[in-house]
Amino acid sequence: MLNHPSPTLNSLLLCLLLLASGWKKAACSLGDGRKIWQQPTPDPIIKDQSFLHDTFPSGFLWGSGTSALQTEGSWDQEGKGPSIWDHFTHSNVRDKLATDTANVASDSYTRWDEDVEALEYLGVRSYYFSLSWPRLFPDGNAKGRPNTAAVEHYSRLIERLLDKRIEPIVTLYHWDLPQVLQERYGGWKNDTLVGMFEEYAAFCFNVFGSRVRYWLTMHNPYLVAVQGYGTGVHAPGETDGPAGFLIVAHNLIRAHAKAWHTYNTHFRPAQKGKVSIVLGSHWVEPQRGQATAANIELCQQSVEAALGWFANPIFGDGDYPVSFKMKHGALLPTFSPEEKLWVQTTADFFALSFGPNNLRLARGLVQYGQTVTPDLRRVLGWIKLEYGDPKVLVIEGSWFSEASVGKEDTVAIYLMKRFINQVLQAITFDGVQVFGYSAWSLVDGFEWNYGFTVRRGLFYINFSQPNRTRTPKTSAQYYRRVVTNNGFPSDETSREIKGRFPCEFHWGLWWLAQQQHSGGLSGIRSTVLPSAGVLGSILDHHQ
Repeated sequence: MLNHPSPTLNSLLLCLLLLASGWKKAACSLGDGRKIWQQPTPDPIIKDQSFLHDTFPSGFLWGSGTSALQTEGSWDQEGKGPSIWDHFTHSNVRDKLATDTANVASDSYTRWDEDVEALEYLGVRSYYFSLSWPRLFPDGNAKGRPNTAAVEHYSRLIERLLDKRIEPIVTLYHWDLPQVLQERYGGWKNDTLVGMFEEYAAFCFNVFGSRVRYWLTMHNPYLVAVQGYGTGVHAPGETDGPAGFLIVAHNLIRAHAKAWHTYNTHFRPAQKGKVSIVLGSHWVEPQRGQATAANIELCQQSVEAALGWFANPIFGDGDYPVSFKMKHGALLPTFSPEEKLWVQTTADFFALSFGPNNLRLARGLVQYGQTVTPDLRRVLGWIKLEYGDPKVLVIEGSWFSEASVGKEDTVAIYLMKRFINQVLQAITFDGVQVFGYSAWSLVDGFEWNYGFTVRRGLFYINFSQPNRTRTPKTSAQYYRRVVTNNGFPSDETSREIKGRFPCEFHWGLWWLAQQQHSGGLSGIRSTVLPSAGVLGSILDHHQ
């Protein structure tokens, strides 16, 4: 094992030095996120408030992404060991969930070059993907011999991306823990995994780090903890409630911090890369738009219970939000004073996930009629106010379509356009330092507990066909245009498009409904016609 930094006197002195030098100012602004609800929300009915025609800053990092489990397939090929998701999908622990497996998925392990071609079609400058821990180390032990086939596979992928001038953004852990670590240690409930993750991270930094500038330790630990160990909807399917998921989250934060310190000490001087962690969030507005002090406090607590749970220790004061500690009391693990300084500032930028999984879970974080709303601009504004104006990479921005929608995913285009424009507004009007956006996901894949019943890819895949051909959807065509234009040039409105809508087209009033109903997204169902397909399904999947 590396002689890695730990929360000892040396690291305590280092953290104090960093804080004294003003390297991070986030702790000074904790709680300032409340100010976002004191600002009026733009009126979506007024044209000049609802959409901004402008371009993104020069060099903006456009991208798309996938995860290993969702797309690679080849689940037991070329030396790969089983992951907790392989075990989860092959067993009977999933009650009332989709019965699909990720055995083949998008077949990206063998068709990775077609994924690179899809990226070229889009014209993006970055590709966000994850390494498979059980493919690299079937026994989970990174101190042992790695799986040569896996090392060669990821090396080929990275080299091809660099040849095409596409920046690899690499995630170490996107939910596919080696099954052997779950069986032997109980998974992330056991703090042994903190050290084992650090060893795995050190191996990846050492082998791939000279070619990778952006690392992400893990993807959306909120879902790992709550869905995997609290509700059992995700692998490993444990239902321990808060007593389980609070410990898991604590270990995930410590594992991230240890990996960051390892990179900072042993690899950053030569590789000069950046390391962060992907955190997910929802968004809420006060009941009926009434921004009273009490309503604002409830909104603040709602966001702290999801995003702040992980962001506060890493980007804030090194500890959990006060409201979160009050909510969970003695069940919540504690950081020692040394650990607080050791965990604090262990991210070089803020990586944000904003999509359906976060909004679905928000149902349990809403109190007294708060409105759950997909407002990415407001989330970005909150992050700036709360954590001292960090640089932000939106690493996962998307929604989903029903599997039956196919290649004409009109609703996905609408939501993509809205999310991307919200990012542009956050940059232009709010001064948020967003430096990149990754449209999720590159190709249709295995959507966790939903199996193949929903689609999130820019490229359509017919999962009944063995060749898994990638076909650009209308959303891919649209995203390609946005990337080419670097946003929404002002002359876009001058392009007149003539034509007729399909005979079966159904009209609805989505945003009007969202404003009129205090239940937020629940207003969709009562206003959009039942046959409107995906718009109606948003709530079917959301609930």
